[in-house]
Amino acid sequence: MTATLIFASSCLALTGQIFTSAFSSGSVIRKHDNIHVVRERRCSLFVPALSPPPLPLVTDPISSSTSLSAIREATFGMGCFWEPAESLLKKPGILATTVGYTGAPPKKKAPTYDAVCFGNYWVEGVRVAYDDELVSYDQVLDYFFQLQKPGYSRQYASVVFANDATEVKQATQWKKERIAKQSDNKISPYEIVEIEPVSPFYKAEEYHQRYWEKQRLRYLIAIALIAGESGAYNDFFDGALGRSEVFGLPFDSICGGVFFVGAAWMLLERLLAGEVKELEQGDLTAAAGD
Repeated sequence: MTATLIFASSCLALTGQIFTSAFSSGSVIRKHDNIHVVRERRCSLFVPALSPPPLPLVTDPISSSTSLSAIREATFGMGCFWEPAESLLKKPGILATTVGYTGAPPKKKAPTYDAVCFGNYWVEGVRVAYDDELVSYDQVLDYFFQLQKPGYSRQYASVVFANDATEVKQATQWKKERIAKQSDNKISPYEIVEIEPVSPFYKAEEYHQRYWEKQRLRYLIAIALIAGESGAYNDFFDGALGRSEVFGLPFDSICGGVFFVGAAWMLLERLLAGEVKELEQGDLTAAAGD
């Protein structure tokens, strides 16, 4: 009897080990995007194949989202592009701006600033990246109109460059509604706004980008140096500043020398940073997202 019990216990223990081994070898844990998926466990010995309940569908939360941010681009001719490009950045929903040249007929080669100034084809343009969940296209058009400083030449024309037929329709309706709101049958300033299909946009030379942001301090320093060179500070500190010398040079000569070095550097900057690059649709959006 004792031998029989020992034999039966051994069989049960061996069967348990086989079951444990079978389950363990069939268990696989896979890690994907911080989501763990456990595959079904199957026993291949002594137990008939079972159909486990289907696992819940695991979806990548990033790839399944429709859009985390709806960033769009718009292009305008707003007159001299330096100030409008800076002012637009202060408006709600505007993410980025860049200045460039656009509006020329197809197959025109990349322009230079001189070609724009002395030609009849190119418009000084401002390209805008905006979040249309924060600001609508009509509101962006209102920003454009409020901040533009158009002139009488093609270079400084007031233009909405529509990206597609939908934007042509929207811009046309916007212009029509704004004209209708004008009173006394006077000529509406909205009449000067042209609506054209978008054309190749060439980002202007680097010294045009963020122009006033960079130049304000330079101009203040230049005015201070000119004043120093003319002797305006000679009486400061009881005349000590006017009498001071550095390396044998009087203070006013130092101011004049620094001014001319700065002016030479600005000219050199124009020569070294003279690249004009075509921007494709989406390039500004990508830069705004970095």
